[in-house]
Amino acid sequence: MRRAFLLVLAALLALGTLSFPASASHNADQHKKMDLLFTSPNSAINSDLAFWGDHAFIGYYRNDRAVGGVRIFDISNPAGPRLVRDFSCDGLQNDPIVWDRDGNGVADLMLLAVDRTMVAPECGAARSVNHGDPTGWEGVRVFEMSDDPANPFAEITQVKAVYTDCGAHTITLWPGEVDDTGNLLVYVSSYPLRAGPTCGDTEFLNAANPYDEDPGSPANPLHGVIQVIEVPLDDPSAANELPVQPAISYPGDPDGINDWCERSVTGPGQPCPGPFEPAAVACHDIVVHVETRLAGGACAEQGQVWEIDDNGIPDTANPVLVSDDELSSGGTGNIPGAIDFFHSAMFDNDATVVNWVDESFGSGCPPMTTWQARPWHPAGEHKTGKMFFSDVATGAFLSEFQVGDLRPDPAPTAYCSAHMGMSVKGIQRDLLVNAWYTGGVDVIDFSKPTRLKEIAYYDIAGPGPQGSDNWSAYPYTGPLFERGPGIPVYASDGVHTPDSARGMVVFRTIIEKPGQAGIVDHLNPQTMD
Repeated sequence: MRRAFLLVLAALLALGTLSFPASASHNADQHKKMDLLFTSPNSAINSDLAFWGDHAFIGYYRNDRAVGGVRIFDISNPAGPRLVRDFSCDGLQNDPIVWDRDGNGVADLMLLAVDRTMVAPECGAARSVNHGDPTGWEGVRVFEMSDDPANPFAEITQVKAVYTDCGAHTITLWPGEVDDTGNLLVYVSSYPLRAGPTCGDTEFLNAANPYDEDPGSPANPLHGVIQVIEVPLDDPSAANELPVQPAISYPGDPDGINDWCERSVTGPGQPCPGPFEPAAVACHDIVVHVETRLAGGACAEQGQVWEIDDNGIPDTANPVLVSDDELSSGGTGNIPGAIDFFHSAMFDNDATVVNWVDESFGSGCPPMTTWQARPWHPAGEHKTGKMFFSDVATGAFLSEFQVGDLRPDPAPTAYCSAHMGMSVKGIQRDLLVNAWYTGGVDVIDFSKPTRLKEIAYYDIAGPGPQGSDNWSAYPYTGPLFERGPGIPVYASDGVHTPDSARGMVVFRTIIEKPGQAGIVDHLNPQTMD
């Protein structure tokens, strides 16, 4: 992701916990059928969110200094969340997964993704000066949490740290077999944006890392796999990486790689690819639809849909669907135009339509990216940062959407790229909530996937640090949701201007209230269960 690339670049070059309801006037903001209820400034990049019962968990970090952790809010009243715990644990990006092992309605297990080399796996460990530190650690941290409903999360204890090659950029929970096996599976998506202890052109050969349980694997400097972690619910300290590593490839792609330079991804004043690794074969995000046992992999160069086998492992060797853009595929792709980076994916509620998000490496609203020439396409500028909808069964392209095409007079600093979102449950139509970086948060009706309609949005007034700066946005009602119409939407803020970050932001959509099927008791990013 372009802005995340630049945030990582800043880290390479450089090697407040009070929450309160928003009370200022917002009549300069652009919004439709969506109200702003709450902000919680914390001067950090706020990443992904997870939910269990009446609590929201939001990861945060800084690139420029050793700040990071998870804030936990009581959201029983969406208009006035209460900060329960600010748990400090430095690590990029600190994307969370949570689970309730004893069924009392309060999460007691948490996993955090770390995609930055640390000198050791513990929360208090320093950041490695050299990302390729051969004895460094990156991967997934595992925590047990106290779950007394009267005093939740008073104790949060790290019980394990699982090393993964190229770190853990994002993590996806697969709970499909938990009732039979007592184990959760976690898919780890990562890629060689920069070197790591066992990641990158030369470092992947390192077989002496003290934390790597399978030295020499994967044997691909471009990564080329998904790594899978098994977490036993009765003993999370026994979490471990499974030996199976589903392979990633790009069938039909002319060069078979995600080439950063093709999309002109460089650092300021740097030759391509600047401080980055030259290319990747990997996934950035994976969405799973538990009922249909389908996974949608947003895998940088392509989007792919896979069946999930009985053992919980995606069958990446036999994709149900391969989506590629016309430009990078040399004209064979089934999506028109150019896609910079297949960043994230989402299904509709019955998994017949898949949504692909392109994270733009360009700038503007809508963003434009300058592509370098390749034998299969000329150099040129292309509109990027859109989302696309495809038919899962046929692979047919259905439609595309770019919020920058709708916003009047965007600020010169605006960067309206699609990023992270989730489908809405319990509504008699297909709705998708999504964050668009500085383009705000919106709700898209894709019940007719060839005729998309933005039905609600909130774009905080800009320009610069005063405007929207959202990473992700999720609809979550929670088991006690009874207050008023519409659906609460929780977003994270502060991606590009952390000094003025609003932390967790809460909106309310003024659309129909979900039925009973939409009243959920948990939500983990990219897990539709």
